[in-house]
Amino acid sequence: MLGTAESIKAASNLFAPVDEACKIYARKLSLSNPLFAFTATSGFVPSLHNPQRIPEKRSIPFDLAREVDQLIANRYMPLSVMVDEQMQILQMRGDLDLYLKLTPSTTELNLLSMAREGLVTPLRTALYQAKTENVLVRQEDIQMEQGERARLNLEVLPFRPALMNALYFLVLFNPISPSAPASNTFTSSATVENLEPADLARELVTLRQALSAATQRELSAQAHLQAMMQEQNQLNQNLRIANEEILSSNEELQSTNEELQTAKEEIQATNEELSTTNEELRSRNLQQNRDNSDLNNFIASINIPIVMLTNDLKIRRFTPTAQRLFNFIPTDIGRPLTDLHGNFDVSQLEPMILEVLETLNTKEQEIQTEAGYWYSIRIRPYRTTENQIDGVTLLLQDINALKRYTASLESARNYTEAIVETVQIPLVVLDADLRVNTANRAFYETFQVSEAETINTLLFELSNGQWDIPELRSMLNGILADELAVQDFEVNHDFEQIGQKNMLFNGCKLYREDNINMILLVILDVTERTARQKAEAANRAKDEFLSNLSHELRNPLNSLLAWVQLLRNRDCDKATVDHALEAFEQNGRLLNYLIEDILDASRIASGKLQLNSHPIDLSLLVQAALDSVNFSAVAKNIQLVSSLSSISVLGDAERLQQVLGNLLSNAIKFTPAGGRVDITLSQVDQQAQIQVSDTGIGIPAELLPHIFERFYQADSSTTKTNQGLGLGLAIVRHLIELHGGTVQAESLGEGQGATLTMRLPLYVPPPTSPPIVEPTVETSLDASQNLPSLEGLQILVVDDQVDVLLPLQFMLETYGAEVVAVTTARAALSALNESPNRYDVLISDLGLPEEDGYFLIQQVRSLSAAAGGQIPAIALTGYASKAEQQRAIKAGFQMHMAKPCDLVQLGAIVADLAKRT
Repeated sequence: MLGTAESIKAASNLFAPVDEACKIYARKLSLSNPLFAFTATSGFVPSLHNPQRIPEKRSIPFDLAREVDQLIANRYMPLSVMVDEQMQILQMRGDLDLYLKLTPSTTELNLLSMAREGLVTPLRTALYQAKTENVLVRQEDIQMEQGERARLNLEVLPFRPALMNALYFLVLFNPISPSAPASNTFTSSATVENLEPADLARELVTLRQALSAATQRELSAQAHLQAMMQEQNQLNQNLRIANEEILSSNEELQSTNEELQTAKEEIQATNEELSTTNEELRSRNLQQNRDNSDLNNFIASINIPIVMLTNDLKIRRFTPTAQRLFNFIPTDIGRPLTDLHGNFDVSQLEPMILEVLETLNTKEQEIQTEAGYWYSIRIRPYRTTENQIDGVTLLLQDINALKRYTASLESARNYTEAIVETVQIPLVVLDADLRVNTANRAFYETFQVSEAETINTLLFELSNGQWDIPELRSMLNGILADELAVQDFEVNHDFEQIGQKNMLFNGCKLYREDNINMILLVILDVTERTARQKAEAANRAKDEFLSNLSHELRNPLNSLLAWVQLLRNRDCDKATVDHALEAFEQNGRLLNYLIEDILDASRIASGKLQLNSHPIDLSLLVQAALDSVNFSAVAKNIQLVSSLSSISVLGDAERLQQVLGNLLSNAIKFTPAGGRVDITLSQVDQQAQIQVSDTGIGIPAELLPHIFERFYQADSSTTKTNQGLGLGLAIVRHLIELHGGTVQAESLGEGQGATLTMRLPLYVPPPTSPPIVEPTVETSLDASQNLPSLEGLQILVVDDQVDVLLPLQFMLETYGAEVVAVTTARAALSALNESPNRYDVLISDLGLPEEDGYFLIQQVRSLSAAAGGQIPAIALTGYASKAEQQRAIKAGFQMHMAKPCDLVQLGAIVADLAKRT
């Protein structure tokens, strides 16, 4: 057990700890006894014939078991020596003074050197045989001279410990009692003659064993002798080599003597140089003293903490500022830095210093004192004037104020970022290459993109290029080039994730201290606002349209009602009646024109307007349109000038004539009396181009983009001079686009006239092309024209409106027909069933109460021919669409006529169906 100030460091190999906390240790057990003793512990080897006398009493206490073990070991333990491969004695047991001796003036413990005379040769032979054959070797009855003849048996046991590769030999010396007969003593011839045969046989066996042992010893001696001879030859060879080396050395010594003579001369020269060098050293010492003084003053003047360390991290030098910072004292120079405890956690610095020493790279890191003060530490290798690394230099810079400023900036930045992330308006910052630098959460949520696929991605490549908008690209390049802010830049685009959207962009250039250009882009989704504005504008336009429609409808209705009241309340002369009839017809046609425009606009809005396209010669179509408006132009003294080329297109002749009539009618309407309207037809860029130019009132520049919009009128006020619903040009644009063409308007301003240009694709006829359709100009027939006679025809007319039914009945009766008028489908069927095959023609409305005209014609066609099932039928209806026309023909009507109809034309159709042509 040790005290608190004691330690076993000097003898740690002899003791093992039992309880380190209490400093209790135990002696380590030795695996072997002391090296050797020439005198055994007991003083001699006990013999069975000379037993040691055991004392009866002892005056001191003793360990009985240990004493018994010692007596047994002394009685039975053989004399032995353990040696290694070099024959060095490692351990000895028993009194070996009879066999071994120490060589004077040497401490060498070589077994062969210490063996006594007569034992060397058998011992060497046995060791050699045991080493080469790795077996137990026994030599018996060895004779040696030691005062008196001594005999012994020798055994050599080779062994190799399990955990070691070395080979060891255990040599056992077994002395033979002098009273024992010698193994090589032979029975005399006289004695042999007196022996019995059995004794002779035993004697013979003994002799053979002795002969075998002698032969074995001889063979071993021969092998040993041969090995000795080889060793001697090798030794002679080594001597020859050594002799040659000695001769060579003599020559080298002679050369060395000569070199020494030269060296002596060089030493003399060197002494002279040393004298000069000493002078230089004294001068350098003076300079070094001055440099040290300058360095000390320099270090004392530096207000930067600097610490210089050696390679083993011991303090070499430090500045006064570092002394105060690390709490150094002058005697700390030479002490390890890790043993000192200052304001820093030195355990953090040690790995950094070791890394710098290993990599020779400067390392910087920010560290904090225990008081929370921040420093930036730079560790660089300490290089000598010979550019050798001899430690490190630690330089510390006070960055506490910078850290506080950075922390405040970080806090401000976090505050700003929190605001930006909270704002529900998408914000994105782009770098000079227009790559996304950062964006807020509203941006990711609005455009349904992730941060990973957005950051550092080119804006125009984001989300499969959905941001590659030419207007946006131009706007961003303008911000970078002109450094101008962009306000309320609206873009309508179909975004991949969120669909068609109206986005309002506001952008400006960000100015940074590092002069890196950045763009802040604020994006506002105004789709709903734009839609709301458009809806409000559409509602306003609709309100204006309804107001205008009311005005346009009430004017002709008022004229009709006024003439009716006038004719009913007064007896008018023939001229007044003719004027009233002319007003009726003109206002009726005007109402029909308004209704057709409204229906076309409705078909366009619902996508139900269809074309019946055929190859058409446009020159004929344009000429027909000119003929249809010629009367109006002559009435206003407007000159119509045309320049036409024969050009074919594929289109609907009726719809194209409607377009041309609309354009020419507008030109005549907005051109003052005495003006001029020009129309040209030419081929331009593989297209047919029609231009209608006038010298009229012109179109203001701000109105040009809107004149093809529905319900739009340049003057929708109550003081406007021209009538209309504002649908004509919208219908024109849609019809031209359905033909795959374009239409645009140009005007130099008010009073400068206008030019409307229409372009259509040229018709390229296939090898087998249909004939070109020639347009027809519809003209009204009157009662004075010769019509086929309806005399004797029986006509059944069905209409639920009596005001429509009676004029129709009167007109047909005027032409000689007999007319039966009914108001329902059931009444018509009853009339047909009562008088089968009586009626020649059926005229029916489609919209009837209870059962409509489709029901009627289906019932009629279900009758037999004898019952009137094959009667020709005309559908006279207000359902005037192409779909209704096709449905009527498919249902069983031969003809479809839209209300209001020309009664004279209706009579001609009745005559045609009744075969009166």
